[in-house]
Amino acid sequence: MEVLWVIIMMIIVGAAIGGFTNFLAIKMLFRPYSPIKIGQFQLPFTPGLIPKRREELAIQLGDMVVKHLITKEGLQKKLTESEFRDELIRWAQSEVSVQLKSEKTINDFGLTLLNIESFETQVEGKIRELLDERFSTVFHAYEAQSLGAVIPDSLHRRVEAYIPQSTRFIQNKLIVFVESSEGKQQFKQLVDEFLAGRGMLGNMINMFLGNESLIDKVQSELVKILEKDTVARMMERILKKEWENVKNRPVGELIEQLNLEETKQEAIDWIVKQINVNELLNKPMVELTAVYREPIIGKIVPALVDRSLVYGGDQIEGIMEKLKLSELVRHQVQTFSLQRVEAMVLSIASKELKMITYLGALLGGVIGLLQGLLVYFIT
Repeated sequence: MEVLWVIIMMIIVGAAIGGFTNFLAIKMLFRPYSPIKIGQFQLPFTPGLIPKRREELAIQLGDMVVKHLITKEGLQKKLTESEFRDELIRWAQSEVSVQLKSEKTINDFGLTLLNIESFETQVEGKIRELLDERFSTVFHAYEAQSLGAVIPDSLHRRVEAYIPQSTRFIQNKLIVFVESSEGKQQFKQLVDEFLAGRGMLGNMINMFLGNESLIDKVQSELVKILEKDTVARMMERILKKEWENVKNRPVGELIEQLNLEETKQEAIDWIVKQINVNELLNKPMVELTAVYREPIIGKIVPALVDRSLVYGGDQIEGIMEKLKLSELVRHQVQTFSLQRVEAMVLSIASKELKMITYLGALLGGVIGLLQGLLVYFIT
């Protein structure tokens, strides 16, 4: 009977020692958090293993995340999954649909998202700036070239084909003017001024021919001259020559002569007025996008999501480099308090750590049993 109690006591002591040593070993992973010194002497195994290797642990965790958990290949594979794409499209369509049906205006979005109160002024100013820059770029690009080198060949042909028609038009208009009462009055005034400047000779011509008769003769002869084909051909040659002269002139000279810089500002004012920025930015989104809502949600949003996924897949390596995930993880681990690290580990592996403690107790008990049996057989 005494031997049985000895064996039982040895089992209990062995189990207690085994369980305690394992429990102590687990605790020494984290405790103590800082080194313990007696005078100049630092106690061994202080601080605990994890506090002592905290820097190394942070580096290893950062490398493990980048090399084995959040990898370029893994992210690219995720971005190409059809289920992920479809889910992302549905989410984007839902969010865009809510915004497109909102009573908010673009001004409201500008104030909410960009914290800009005078969003209308900002937009109008930006439009004016872009238009001015575009006009100036075009002027600067072509100012040294001739007009003929700038305009397209089709316009060349249209202008040259239109010159004969223009000649006939001008000729007919001149004839109509000369035959009109207004034209006759203009000729009378010109003839009177001409004869008045000729003194006695002018008075004699006026006396013999008579003012009205002279005007009628001049008017009739001028009409006959204008009706001749030679006059039409002469006018056509003049127009063609002037067109050639215009084509050979530098664009910059024409810009200066026509004062297009001032005209540019007038054109910008007209374009901004046609856009009507104030009405556009203060109209509710539900009204502004009523016609375009279905195409936006059904076509544009999926297309943008697809392009974003392709771009993200192509740029994922660069993005990961810019994020510096390993350094981010290392920094985060270093900023964790040791109590938090301990709580995280215990929350994940508390059952397993308890089993290690129980296993130590079991092994200690088995060793105590073997020792007791050994003592019994020896004695």
